[in-house]
This record gives sequence, structure tokens and C-alpha cells, in this order.
Amino acid sequence: MKTITRAELKELLDGAAAPVVIDVTPLEYYHAAHIPGAKNACVYEVVFLDHATVAAPDKGGTVVVYGSSIRSLASTTAAEKLERAGYGDVLDYRGGIEEWTAARFPIERGPAAPAKEQPRLGRQEIDTAKSVVGWTGRNAFSSHTGVIRLKEGWVEVSEGFAATGGVTLDMESIADTDLTDPALNRILIGHLKSDDFFDTARFPSGKFELRHITVNPQAKRGSINADIDGALTLKGVTEEIGFPAILEVLTGGVLSAEAHFDIDRTRWNVLYGSGKFYERLGKHLVHDNITISLRIVTV
Repeated sequence: MKTITRAELKELLDGAAAPVVIDVTPLEYYHAAHIPGAKNACVYEVVFLDHATVAAPDKGGTVVVYGSSIRSLASTTAAEKLERAGYGDVLDYRGGIEEWTAARFPIERGPAAPAKEQPRLGRQEIDTAKSVVGWTGRNAFSSHTGVIRLKEGWVEVSEGFAATGGVTLDMESIADTDLTDPALNRILIGHLKSDDFFDTARFPSGKFELRHITVNPQAKRGSINADIDGALTLKGVTEEIGFPAILEVLTGGVLSAEAHFDIDRTRWNVLYGSGKFYERLGKHLVHDNITISLRIVTV
């Protein structure tokens, strides 16, 4: 992979035969600041090569690609894609717009980007149509996956992303999503609803009480950025739990939370097949941990 330094790029752009320069960040970042004369083709889009071909139709000419900073692989990824597409002289400016502006070199701007979404303060109801709790249970021979729907829920958001709230689980809605045989599926769901597991006739609802959210403002986008603490009630038993999550602000200030974590079902008196409470289980041994995959969205 051929690279180019900031000084070398400045010299090329000041020369008589300037190369085609492509900013490979999303359009809003390109508009915020870009190298004068640079065109935009976002490398994160599946149509990147289509846009790049419009920006640089001559595959024999020199093309310089750059991204946000040396910390990002965006420009290197773009250069690799262009080389595989037949471009013969691609230069990767790794320093990106951050290094360029640090030298106080000229920049151009486009239309102002919209303000970053902020969480809407006050009470937000949970969108039960878009929110779901997924589960995975396992034993030594197989695993099963499924979902539990939500009856209702809310979250109260205050300054600094502090929040409290609650969610009611519809335990009667528990469903398996991996067994395609209808008879086997019914048997498993009946088993899970029985007193062997969640005893939904006596305990048709579960609850999660949100007590505190700790947000890490330094976390990268798309990575875990919050710790959620609360109390989960199943089968009439309430236990404290905490888990990491990805918390995001969507259009209109509504919230989205996604998390994947394990709970030990025996803490909630779900004891069937547990080696901690029964002996000589043989093939009936069921792992104690259940994996929870949840997505919660407000309205």
C-alpha cells in the first residue's frame, strides 16, 4: 500500500497536475471540513466503488484517499478497494483531515451538519412492538433460542443521562425460535411455562426495575458505553443485576439500548436440571446460565 505524507500531498495540490482527492468519510463529516477540491465517496457505503468511479473515472490517474485521522482504517480500506477495482496509482493519506487541519492548511466546508441528537428529558414509554428480550438456554447436547415480549415499560430521563424506569415481561409470551417441528416446539414451550421452569400460570409477568445508568462518554460509537443496574423479578423472586449495554440516542431524542449478558437462572428459583441442586441428571442436565439478548426502544 502506497502512502503519502501531509507535506507531499500539499505539494501535489499546489502543483500544476493535482491528483483526484477523495474524502472517504460520511457526507456530514465531509461537509464539516474537507481538503479543498476533495470529492466525497463514503467507504462505509456498499456503493462506495460506484461513487468513487464517478469521482475518479480515470483508473490510470493518481488518486489520493483520506479519512478522519491516523487512528481510523477508513482510508486504507478505501485504497485497498480501489486497487482491487483496477486503479493503478492510489495513495493513502493516513493523517486524514485531523492532521491536515492541525497544520492550519486550507479547508472547505459544506452545509452545516444538524445538531447531535440529545436524549429527550422526562418520561419515555417503551415501544413494545420494537422491543424484545431474546434468550438462549443450553445443555451438553444442544441449545434453544427464543424471545419474550414486553407488556409495557417506561424510562424517566434526566440531565446527564441519569435514568430510572421499569419493564414488565409477558412470561406467557415465551416462544422458541429454533425448533421447526411444531410438535417439539409445543412440548418445549409447555415445559418452559410449567413449574419446572417459569410457572407462568402462577407468575404470568416478570419485571425489571431500572435503578441507575452509568454512561462512559469516552466509549467509541458502537461499542459498550453504559452499565445498567437494577432488579429483576421472576417467579416472585427479586435479585439485583447489572450488565453492560450499548445506549444510543435516535431521531427525536428517543433511546435505544442493546445488551447481551448471562444470568444464573437458579437465583430466581428456576432449578430444573441444575447440577447444583440435583444428582444423576444424565442427559437431563441443563446449564444454569441463560444468555439474555435484549433490545429496548422508546417512543
